[in-house]
Amino acid sequence: ITQIAAERSVGKRLEYYVRIGLYQPEQLVFVDESSVDRRTTYRGHAWSIRGTKAQRKAFFVRGQQ
Repeated sequence: ITQIAAERSVGKRLEYYVRIGLYQPEQLVFVDESSVDRRTTYRGHAWSIRGTKAQRKAFFVRGQQ
């Protein structure tokens, strides 16, 4: 069985193609959040300015010693 989206709309898809066609490929950014792990409080991937490393602030908690 193949699943298709219930919200599928040919008209909206064509409208999207027209609107997205107004931009140059260099102007587009696509974000994929399909692999978010909700068990963690941070993301394993990030974006940053070209040539710089992505950073995030984090608390380093250790167990009792």
